[in-house]
Amino acid sequence: MGLNSHSFRALAAPAVCLLLMLAAVLSLGAEPHAIMSGVEADLSSLVGLGLPEAIERFGAPAEVSCYRGEEPWQDDVVFYYPGGVHLFWYQNRVWQIRLDIRYSGRVFELLMGSTRERVRDTMGPPWREEDGALVYQLEDRGYPVRLRLYFEEDLLVDVYCYRGDL
Repeated sequence: MGLNSHSFRALAAPAVCLLLMLAAVLSLGAEPHAIMSGVEADLSSLVGLGLPEAIERFGAPAEVSCYRGEEPWQDDVVFYYPGGVHLFWYQNRVWQIRLDIRYSGRVFELLMGSTRERVRDTMGPPWREEDGALVYQLEDRGYPVRLRLYFEEDLLVDVYCYRGDL
């Protein structure tokens, strides 16, 4: 009893699905600093990544959610990766990256929990200062890229790198 093309496809489809799920599961176990390896010095290089590049670089996200903005056009799809890495999507491109307090790697030579003074010593004077945050203008990539650092009790707890024109 041989396999015809219909039988082969019927057997191959579940195998391919199983392989894709296995690849996704293996990527979920990656350490957050391994996921972000090589971008600590240039977080802005992730802004503008397309979906295929992001999946190739980071693997499958652990979670996918929707973040509701104040206006409907501000709604985002967010990919979450273990260890506090969030990718925000706009028109099939990463427009914002968030690293939360769980992130254990370095960002521009800073660690989560760094003091505001340490941030200023490392980054220099901010482009703008807001209540609870320092904002830095990064190198232009054909669009403005900004880095917003949030503090609680004078300690760095959140980092956002984003397109400043969206």
